[in-house]
Amino acid sequence: MKKNARAGFTLIELSLSLVFVGILSIMMVLIISNTVSSYRRGITLNKINTVGMDLVDDMRTAVQNSSAGSLLAECVRRFPDDATKNGPRNDCETDGGANFVKMTKYASVTLADGTNLSNVPVYGVFCTGTYTYIWNSGYFEEKTGAKVNGASAAKLRYTNGDGTAVVAENFRILKIADDSRAVCRSRAVQIVNGSPRYVMNGLAEVNEFDISDTSKYNPVSEAPVDLILKDSDNDLAIYDLSVASPAESETQENVFYAASFILGTLEGGIDITAKGRSCAAPTDYGNEFFDYCAINNFSFAVQANGN
Repeated sequence: MKKNARAGFTLIELSLSLVFVGILSIMMVLIISNTVSSYRRGITLNKINTVGMDLVDDMRTAVQNSSAGSLLAECVRRFPDDATKNGPRNDCETDGGANFVKMTKYASVTLADGTNLSNVPVYGVFCTGTYTYIWNSGYFEEKTGAKVNGASAAKLRYTNGDGTAVVAENFRILKIADDSRAVCRSRAVQIVNGSPRYVMNGLAEVNEFDISDTSKYNPVSEAPVDLILKDSDNDLAIYDLSVASPAESETQENVFYAASFILGTLEGGIDITAKGRSCAAPTDYGNEFFDYCAINNFSFAVQANGN
């Protein structure tokens, strides 16, 4: 009897030991998993912040070195022979010459889970007066299967310093030397029925910025650079770049710009129209998907003081 009792206690002790070891193993796995998840999440957030601040610094420097000349003077310069109240110069002055600085194309986007987003910014341009930035939305590359409806990614056609015509495409945010705002002018000023017109929505239908005609535009002196390279270590993209209409001082000796952009990953089913602009992964992805998903809004203000 004593031997059977001791054998029974031994089995119970062994069972309890195995249960304890099992629980301890599960806890260790969960701790390690959460640690790895936190590490990956931290890497993603750090990447967003680092790239975002680099873009802010780049655009701030470009604006600070740009001319502080009046955009209304640009309207007169581009439409010198028009002084009518209903002509292109009036349209330009009414708009404050804003299309010489920024334009944005909007379209609808269908997310992978079938959600339809309307009036979403999908590409655009920011002309600072020293460098111009053309951006394409991350929705064109979104890894969960988002689809941009009725619009293609923007591209640039230009002539380089040796006279060769070049087409730049498949970029995320392209930086171009452009001290005459030629990229913006190519869409803002168009010939209609033989006369120049100021086009209020220069990105309505055409996704190509064409400044290759050297009789109208200067050759691009520097090779354009994609500031967010496409590689295995860089899955970030711009989802919006908005610039408020520049504010000019009364003396017209400086121009004040306020801008913001949304930078996010290409994963996570990002919905920039949602309150708080969130990552919303489709249901067939596990929670670990969010470790690689992040989105942030960067805002900055800068004053142009150049000559």
